[in-house]
Amino acid sequence: MYDRVICAIGLGSRERAEHLLRTSNALLTPGGELTVVHIIERFPSARENPDVRAVSAIGEAEEKLSVLCRRLGINAQIDVRTGTASKMLLLVAKEKRADLLVLATHASDIFDRIFGSTTEYVIQHAECSVLVDRAERTPLSRRS
Repeated sequence: MYDRVICAIGLGSRERAEHLLRTSNALLTPGGELTVVHIIERFPSARENPDVRAVSAIGEAEEKLSVLCRRLGINAQIDVRTGTASKMLLLVAKEKRADLLVLATHASDIFDRIFGSTTEYVIQHAECSVLVDRAERTPLSRRS
C-alpha cells in the first residue's frame, strides 16, 4: 500500500483508463492521495502561457477525467499539463513526493525503437516505485 500514488492516463480506451484508476486506487492506503495525470504533448512546452487551444484541451481533459473518477467513485486530484510526457510525469511525481507511479505501456512500434518509449524513460529516471500495466499482446497464432 502507498500513501501518494500518481496514475498516468494517456490516450487510449476508456476501459484501459478505468483499469488503471481502479488499480491505482486499490494500491492506495486509506486516507492516501491519488493524483490522476494526463500530459498533452501536442503543444510547445517552452511557452510560459498556453494558447487558447491548449487551455481548451486542458479543460476538456480535466473534465473527462473528473467525470470518470466520479463515475467510478474514486476520489482523486486531476492534474493535466502540456509538455513531454516522460519528463512531466517525473516532475509531477517529484512535486507530489509520490511513492508509486502507475502507467500503461503499449505494444512497441518503430518510433519507440528509434526515440525510446515514455515508459522506458520513466522507469530509468523515477525516484519512486513504478508499476507498469502491460498492454495485452496478441498471441502468435493470431498475428498476421
